[in-house]
Amino acid sequence: MKSLDLDDDRRAIIAGDGHMLVTGGPGSGKTTVALLKAQRYADRLLPEQTILFLSFSRAAVQQVRNRMRERLASRHRSRIEVSTYHLFCLRILEAHGGLLNGRTTRVLSPAEERLRRAAAPDDWEEVRKLLAWDGGLYCFDLFAPSAATLLERSACVRSLYCSRHPLIILDEFQDTDNDQWRMVQAVAQQSEIACLADPDQRIFEYQGNTDPARLQQFRDVLSPTCFDLGTQNHRSPQAGVLQFADAVLRNSPLPRVEAVRTVEVPPSSEVWASMVHAGVIWLFSQLRQLGIEDPSVAVLARTNELISRISVVLREEHTFKGQTLRPIAHEIVWDADLTAAAGQVIASVLEWSASPVREGPARTFDAIAEYYRLKNAERPSQSAAKSALAYSAAAENARASEPQRRKPARMLTKAAAQHSILTGAPVDDWLAARSVLEAAGLDEIVQTSRMVRLFRASDILASGLQDIWVRRGHYRGATDWLRRTLEQQRLLEAERPVRGAMLMNMHKSKGKEFDAVILVEAYKKPLMLRRTAEERRLLRVAITRARHRVVFLRPRGAPPLTGGSPDATR
Repeated sequence: MKSLDLDDDRRAIIAGDGHMLVTGGPGSGKTTVALLKAQRYADRLLPEQTILFLSFSRAAVQQVRNRMRERLASRHRSRIEVSTYHLFCLRILEAHGGLLNGRTTRVLSPAEERLRRAAAPDDWEEVRKLLAWDGGLYCFDLFAPSAATLLERSACVRSLYCSRHPLIILDEFQDTDNDQWRMVQAVAQQSEIACLADPDQRIFEYQGNTDPARLQQFRDVLSPTCFDLGTQNHRSPQAGVLQFADAVLRNSPLPRVEAVRTVEVPPSSEVWASMVHAGVIWLFSQLRQLGIEDPSVAVLARTNELISRISVVLREEHTFKGQTLRPIAHEIVWDADLTAAAGQVIASVLEWSASPVREGPARTFDAIAEYYRLKNAERPSQSAAKSALAYSAAAENARASEPQRRKPARMLTKAAAQHSILTGAPVDDWLAARSVLEAAGLDEIVQTSRMVRLFRASDILASGLQDIWVRRGHYRGATDWLRRTLEQQRLLEAERPVRGAMLMNMHKSKGKEFDAVILVEAYKKPLMLRRTAEERRLLRVAITRARHRVVFLRPRGAPPLTGGSPDATR
């Protein structure tokens, strides 16, 4: 990282005491100057005290830790506790939640929450509160309001945390929701609060409890000392990326920036696929020409469905301008629940050879029913609800040796009764199990399962299934093991080093940095239309994840990114 110029404002931030609000654009040095402030403050801490640094995502937390390793000595790093808001709230609940209801705190998993919400869609708000207040069972969205209530009502709890954390640094403060803001106001009674914010990166207002006036509320309530670091960009100072992104945000004419290119794609799925593939390879070559030895490229799109399609593209060979493009190894940052459910369907097929004749397909039907229940909980539809009921019935029929009504269920029952040959090679066996589902017409589950990364010998899933086979001679227990492993991988997601090709939706990119970004739209349906200020902010966030290069891959004839202005360098 380049050295940070310490002007008068930055020196005042580092040396200042009391509540503080630091605003600035991407790469303006907010995080770095906050860590330098923490370094100075750490020398006055008592032995049992630490500085608390809160951010919204595990990825952002990992970025802060990386900056700490770059900037601070180990003795100062040990005095800074970095956490997400929700993990901090959960720790408060686990330690003191009994003060609210006399119950031991337990956590409702996201998958179980979705299923419970689907079972009571009209009464969910009341149901989730009863689960927490009467049973001590908290869903994710109740962590913050419950922790805020504890900090507001209990002077002892509040004093305990404030005395341990006399300085609290809050990252991405513009996205603080109403309950997190309650928590901030409570601890601000005793702790110093330093807020870092970029007003133009508000992308969560659609959730309904994030107030666009949050920064002004902070000024009005806590009277902080305010600093504006402006638009000085230390992330990509020579690239013009921020200048381009700000033009998108303001809906103003786009500047011609060498680091930003737009490529138009003809209305052909094959050409689109080859151009996506070629675009990623081209970016890697450009970064290596810049002398970056281990470059990172983020492939961003608006939806998880499009990310899944892009992942399939990058795993296959294509031809572009007469040259063969080899598959590109990549990671996917994904929303895990539905994908994990699809993976469990395939894992259940692997268990057939070690299961009783009736029980094997019955467990697969149970897994398929759970997949559709989760889908219905996430995006309610009659089709998903009917499929969930139908496969639950299929599971009952299988256990009772009753005939199956649905053709896919009949085909799976027949396949389970036939002698299947498993080799003990987990990748081959996984693909064979997936082909059984394809033959039965369960294309949606097969497509969703492609997000489960089981295609490299070193992958933790492949090695884990290999271990099950070696120890048991079959895959019995693979379904439960896969579920636990995917849950653990999601928790460890932020610990991955940012290198190589990484695929994710645009919301997932917030808090991350890459050497280059390629923003991909479907070849027929552009999704980057700037209809609202929120959409423009989201695209600005996606663009400014890049340090050196940005490429837009857009369908031919797509509306311009800003009002009536031609796109940038082609």
